[in-house]
Formats: sequence, C-alpha cells, structure tokens
Amino acid sequence: MHAHPSGPVAVVVDVRHGDWRLGTCDLDGTVRVIATGQHGGMTPGKLLARLQARVGNLMRSLDGRVAGIGVAVPGPTADNRLVHATMLGWHDLEVARVAPTPDVPVVVGNDATMAAMAEARLHTPHPHTLLHVVVEVGVGGAFIVDGRPTPSARGLHGEFGHLPFGDPGVMCPCGARGCWAAAFDVPAVALRAKLRAEPDSRAWLHRLFTDPDPSPEARETRTALAADLGRGIAGLVNALDPDLVTLGGLAAQVRDASPAGFERAVHIGLMKVHRDRPPGVVAALAGENAPLVGVGLSVFDRVLDAEMLARWATRGPVTT
Repeated sequence: MHAHPSGPVAVVVDVRHGDWRLGTCDLDGTVRVIATGQHGGMTPGKLLARLQARVGNLMRSLDGRVAGIGVAVPGPTADNRLVHATMLGWHDLEVARVAPTPDVPVVVGNDATMAAMAEARLHTPHPHTLLHVVVEVGVGGAFIVDGRPTPSARGLHGEFGHLPFGDPGVMCPCGARGCWAAAFDVPAVALRAKLRAEPDSRAWLHRLFTDPDPSPEARETRTALAADLGRGIAGLVNALDPDLVTLGGLAAQVRDASPAGFERAVHIGLMKVHRDRPPGVVAALAGENAPLVGVGLSVFDRVLDAEMLARWATRGPVTT
C-alpha cells in the first residue's frame, strides 16, 4: 500500500551539524527532499528564522495538505526544545519556532532517535528490540522496543557517544571525561590522519572513510576508528541484548573502511553468551533520510485520530 498522491503530508526538517534538509513525508514514510542549505557560522536564531520562512513557503505550496511539522535536531530534546547540541554549542533552543503559525502541530525529536524509529518500522519482520547507532560529528543512537524508544526520566536517552568508552584523559565539551564520541571529533581525527579538516565536517568525514586511495596515516586512522566503533557496539550489545543493530549516518562507512578490524573488535568485545548468536549488524535501510522518515511518521502518530480524519474528509474529493 502507498499513500495517496494528494493525501496528507508532514513537512519535515533535519538540522545536522553543518547543514539542513527540508522536505515532505507521506503516510507510508516516503520522503521527498525539497531544499537543502548550509548553516556553518550562522547563529541558531538566524537559522530558525530562515527555516521558518522556508517551511512557510512549502506549506503554502501544499494547499492545505500539511498535517504537521516535524524537526529532527542533533541533540536531546524536551518539550519541543533542543536541550543542547554539544558539538555546536547550542543550548535551550525553541525549535518549534520553525512553524510559521502557532496552530500547526509540531514534533521536535533527536535525530538519532527519529532515525531509529524509522528503522524499526522499515525492517520486516519488525524486530522486537533494535539498537540504532549513528556516527555523524559524534556518536548517538537509540534503543527501540516494539517500535518505540525506551522511555527515560528527562528524555536524554540515547546519548551513547557520552559513554566512557574513550580516553579518560580527554575532556568532552559535554563536561564528562572519556566520552566515546571524542574519538570521532573532527580536529582529533584530522590530527591523527595528518590531514586538514574542512568547514563541512560531515562531508570531510565522509570523504575520509570512502577515499579509495587513502594515505597510510588516513588508512591507519580509519582502521582505528572502525575498531573504536566495533568495541562500543559490543559494549552496547552486552548491555542491551538487541535483536538487530542498525548503522546510521556515517557508521556504515566507518565499518566498511576496515571491515576486518570492525568485526574483530565486535567479536572480542562481546560476552561469550553473545558470540554464538550475535545480533545482525546492518546498514540503515532509510539511509540519509532516516531522521526525516522518523520525525514525519512521529507527526502522524501525534495527529492521526478521528478528529483529524473528519477534518480531512470535509476537504472534498481529491483527484490523482
């Protein structure tokens, strides 16, 4: 089954560490990316104002089909606010300001959590438990049970990058020492690989992990980071016992840059009880669009009820 081409849509936004993406999501999770842009060096207030204008233009073009707005952001959220984005230095942002009018429903969620929800729904059969690990400019993820993220006291679940899997001598911008994410910090990676980083950190990391002819230093760095990722995933599997592990963002590229090193690190890090039947570790099905899919479907979870269907029915017949 597929969504009707004139049916309701969610307007969806994915704010990443260096750029943003805007599009629509249908009821079946189909995403269409309409616009993209960079925000490096931009204040968060200016970015939200720019996105509000873009969202408003897109909503007007959709002629009443918008059921709500979903925004995925690179950090923990609470009450439609971004609590903090450690690597960007953003704190307590009212992300719901992207809505051009106050009457439209808005869902704001952590990008990794939204991506994990998308993966849990896309895999067939649906896994009872799914561990989603994301590498972007840092590490994140979520643990999903029956299609939903596990609840937490303050909504700060899934901050896997701040588990103490790293060097205890390294202070993370989050305030903790020894964070796993510090291994993937771009300046540290560039120093290790003897390369010069670029303003678009995500694009630079992508090139590092996919370069078909890396320098010896870059190859050594890729091997080390693949092992870092594998060890961390082994620890999470030991703690959470998932049916399936999915790799989002750049995590699959990190693994594929040194598959043998990754697999060895996972194997030696697993408890014996997991080694005979380890969970599958697969690349995310939704790929780069996973946060958009997840936050779009979350909008429909929020608004799709009898009242919404009744309002939609009063729009009259639609044509294909």
